[in-house]
Amino acid sequence: MKSLWKNWFVVLILLLAVGNALQAQSIGELRPYLDTLNVEQKLQLLEYMRHQGSSLDREVAQSYLQLDKDKQERALQFIRLQLLKKQGDHEDRTTVRFKQDTLQLGKVEEGDIIIDSFLVTNTGSKPYLIQNTKASCDCTVLRRPTFPLMPGETAAIRVEFDSRGKMGLSTPGIVIYDNTRPNGRQIVYLRADVMPRVKPKDGMGN
Repeated sequence: MKSLWKNWFVVLILLLAVGNALQAQSIGELRPYLDTLNVEQKLQLLEYMRHQGSSLDREVAQSYLQLDKDKQERALQFIRLQLLKKQGDHEDRTTVRFKQDTLQLGKVEEGDIIIDSFLVTNTGSKPYLIQNTKASCDCTVLRRPTFPLMPGETAAIRVEFDSRGKMGLSTPGIVIYDNTRPNGRQIVYLRADVMPRVKPKDGMGN
């Protein structure tokens, strides 16, 4: 185990050295294009540059150096707890706390689409990972953390509620499959009172 940590430390020092050298370099003609590319295009470009021989170690080092000190420490914590965990160690259950397990959307006009977020905090000592989600037909999970949350970290689960065709009280649920104790899942809800849409009056006042 000591040898593993020693090797990890040496690799980290090398990554930092490479990253410091990279900071002094100009990206030249590439810079004007970065603001015009979307996330998917940037990932495609990154994959292409790797195909051309770009160093993955340099990418990691450069990304690390862009973080402030607190987030650098969280990155190192991620390495220690997630990437360098013992082979065969399956005791990786943790606990979480939702800021609220039911989003109160209030009164909603039929046909409205509401977007809101659940905030989840890892309250345990192991990384928290969402493996999958399952929502009812009138609710969609738009975005969730695809990376492990380190102990103490908080992230948002972005959801969408579609009130079309709904009337009255609606309480759709979302099942979150994760690595929490004891059951490996959480259930959260949205609550909305769907009202008939008010039709605008015409110019004649009818």
